[in-house]
Amino acid sequence: LSVVQDQIDDLKISLNISLRIVLIGKTGSGKSSSGNAVLGWSEFKSDLSQTSVTKLCQKAQGRVEGRRVEVVDTPGLFDSTMSHHEVNEEMLKCISLLAPGPHVFLLVLQIGRFTPEEKETLNLIMKAFGKDAQKFTIILFTHGDKLEDYGLSLEEFIQKKCDDSCKKLISDCGNRCHVFNNKEKDTERKYIQVRGLIKKIDDVVRANGGGCYTNEMLQEMKRKMEEMEEKFKQEMQKMQQRMEEQRDENEKVLQERDNELKELKTNIKRERTLREEEQKNCNLFFHNITIIGPYFQKCAKMNQSFAQK
Repeated sequence: LSVVQDQIDDLKISLNISLRIVLIGKTGSGKSSSGNAVLGWSEFKSDLSQTSVTKLCQKAQGRVEGRRVEVVDTPGLFDSTMSHHEVNEEMLKCISLLAPGPHVFLLVLQIGRFTPEEKETLNLIMKAFGKDAQKFTIILFTHGDKLEDYGLSLEEFIQKKCDDSCKKLISDCGNRCHVFNNKEKDTERKYIQVRGLIKKIDDVVRANGGGCYTNEMLQEMKRKMEEMEEKFKQEMQKMQQRMEEQRDENEKVLQERDNELKELKTNIKRERTLREEEQKNCNLFFHNITIIGPYFQKCAKMNQSFAQK
């Protein structure tokens, strides 16, 4: 039964009018030159600098073994001259350029240079296109001539030279990877590496039932994102309401404390006034005693004198 299914899938692949490819990667990774290698001529502008040549999605067509191939080159990810929103908007446009949808996302990485930003590339792809995009992704390593410097095959390089984050990225892509030597001058060898990539792309198409990444998948992803955003919005509204209620409660408590403090100050002031008044009366009393005391003594002596007479 599986053999029959494979034959059906192969028939679907052979009946495809064209093979649709999306190139995604950081500026300077060899993304555009890889697209040119697939096409067989220089259609996309490429540059070794870190300044992105590609600002908008570009589409080109070619043929490999008589089979039409459509390639879309996307803006360089993490380009400092473009916001992530602008990059994502351009990436989304490639769906309409490759209607009804791409067969594969080629995530282009350079041998020997795996930056922290590139470790998050797959997450950005899934953020822009949804989790299903992971099933349609192949990692394409460029600058394959460096493998000769290491004296390693691609598999050996991954095993011995790639860190855990790079290995995880490859694993998340189903261990689907290929390598291009962009400096290769021999026409036959260049053709062999392109043909090998096409075969791996066909394997991806076969694994996905002969289908491609469709706009329906994108719409489903957008629907889920909208649901998440709506849920987040509701949670934020609830949180804001709780904060406002807490703020009102705090203001009420503060007002009560303020009233209590004012009342306490008033009582203290009144108590101080009473004490000052009492002290004033007491001082006046003793002052009067001091003044009239001698007079009473004199009167007492006079009374005593009259009594003796």
